[in-house]
Amino acid sequence: MVVKLLIFTYAPAGLGHLRVTDALAESRPNNSQYVLLGSIDRFVTWIHRFTSINPFGKYVFLRSQYGVFEDIFTNFYRTVLIMSSGGVFKQLKEILLHNPECEDVWIIATHFGMAHQIGATKERLIRETGKKIKLIVQVTDDTYQHIWCVQGADLTFVPSKFVQTKFEKYAVKQKIDFVSEVIPYPLSGLLTRKLPKGMGDRQKVFSEKNGKINVAIPISGAAVGLSYFMDLVQELVKLSDRFVFWILVKKSPFTEMFISSMSKIKNVNVLVGKNDIQMIELYELLYGKNLIHLEITKPSEQAFKAIIYPTAVGGSVLLFTTSVGRQEKENIRFLERHHLMPNSHPVAAPRAIRISINPKIAAKFIKWGVNSGLFRKMTSPSLKFSKKCLSSGEVGPGGARLFWKRVEKRFGK
Repeated sequence: MVVKLLIFTYAPAGLGHLRVTDALAESRPNNSQYVLLGSIDRFVTWIHRFTSINPFGKYVFLRSQYGVFEDIFTNFYRTVLIMSSGGVFKQLKEILLHNPECEDVWIIATHFGMAHQIGATKERLIRETGKKIKLIVQVTDDTYQHIWCVQGADLTFVPSKFVQTKFEKYAVKQKIDFVSEVIPYPLSGLLTRKLPKGMGDRQKVFSEKNGKINVAIPISGAAVGLSYFMDLVQELVKLSDRFVFWILVKKSPFTEMFISSMSKIKNVNVLVGKNDIQMIELYELLYGKNLIHLEITKPSEQAFKAIIYPTAVGGSVLLFTTSVGRQEKENIRFLERHHLMPNSHPVAAPRAIRISINPKIAAKFIKWGVNSGLFRKMTSPSLKFSKKCLSSGEVGPGGARLFWKRVEKRFGK
């Protein structure tokens, strides 16, 4: 019997990569050994925060995501990553040599940084350890940013055929051997599970006049938009006492004042995590213990909770703040293509909707969404995705399970 070793790699550049890693590790094949390997590249963390908050950083980052500037950035960053791959090589070699019984090794990368480093050193690892190694990449947004096209990857999973086609064209031009498959975005098993009967259904509270409405507000790893969220919560508290807020935030020098101020506001519960892994645990604990009706969030990887029904644990109404970066805009377009949120054309029953950059206007809209019946319609237990939507292979709760099914089919022999 061939014993497999799974190595999950991720980067601390935002919580999205870790959320997907967690979902895939949780749904891994039975009795399989695994190792979680985080990036030690502090540059990735710094650049993520700099381009998320600093105005000049945002400008440079946005320019580097399109056209000629993207190609320049991609080639430069790819070269930097490959040149600095020595540390990752040593870590992986040590892990492999300490697991002599494992002949097959599947390395799952949920961030392009370590993916490029592993792709560049994979053949050397195979020669020096004698292992059969496969590198599998999961793209964590519906983006076709060229940096996600990894030389040396044996298989890349993407959330849509649209993105797959874009990557295939780019790979041909760059002479990169690119093999890909489309699966629904992998989400936590808890979030895709059906709501327990004891929790009730989301639509009920929006049909009442006095029921409490649980609102989740997860703060991004880069702590983007703190003043906006503080103003929005204060405005909603003024408009109605029905809202109960659950703020999830990581403790850091950047969030100390925010945590202190939010803790003093009526009907606000602040859940503070010490690190990224604890933040993931708190998020799942919140959804597992409470029926969350609304979630106010950036359209990052959280946008993909729209591909599950409101009858699922994670099926809250999604209210998106302003997009930050190309990948978040592309996530929005993914939802618009599937009619999961409105754009220029009306949508009968959306799963997500954008709110104003002005917190006062956003608060009034949210109250209107409650009173008008919009949120009641968006949380209907009878809401169904269209046949076209389902047949695309891009929507549904089974992405994490399908990931392993496809990997086993390709490499499990």
